[in-house]
Amino acid sequence: MGKRSTFLELKESERAYRRDLILDAAMNLFAERPFHEIGMRDIANEAGISPASIYRYFSSRDDILAEILGQEVSEGSQRQQKRLETGRASLEDIAAGIVDFFMEKEATLQMLNHFLLKEEVDEEAKEKFKSIQTHYLQQFDQVLSSMGCDADNVRLFSRAFFASLLGIIMSFRNSPDKTSEANKKHVHRLAKMTAIIFKKGMP
Repeated sequence: MGKRSTFLELKESERAYRRDLILDAAMNLFAERPFHEIGMRDIANEAGISPASIYRYFSSRDDILAEILGQEVSEGSQRQQKRLETGRASLEDIAAGIVDFFMEKEATLQMLNHFLLKEEVDEEAKEKFKSIQTHYLQQFDQVLSSMGCDADNVRLFSRAFFASLLGIIMSFRNSPDKTSEANKKHVHRLAKMTAIIFKKGMP
């Protein structure tokens, strides 16, 4: 029984290693090239495994995208949680943190945009994305609740707040008439203004 248990643990460890290898390879490619140019064969080649074997771990490229996005969003959630735990984070601080996170992670922003706008996503990846989205937005519910938003309106306000910030980041992060630093400052100003408006309007 002991030998069998050790063998299963080794197999599971090897499987986890292969999955991580595939995810790292995909992230490297997604950071360098547009998503539509990258297929499962490209990811397999980058990971150093056969194209056929990659399907033992992920059902599609979108499945890989959803897995990576989940890891990235989890990192963003942890950063946000740390701000909240200080007890001094304002809505403006939360907005600034979201801006910093997504402007630092262009590939993550592109992945999020892919799932929000693309209609043809395989079902497994779609379910993963829904789970990620729900978890992240529930954290916003908690943020606004902790700042006094009443229970009847918190979900509506948290989603409107996040959608507003995401729209600002998508619209102004790469303004052609500004430097990257000027773009970031401009997005920060708009995010702060949005946070102030939401804070004043929260029931």
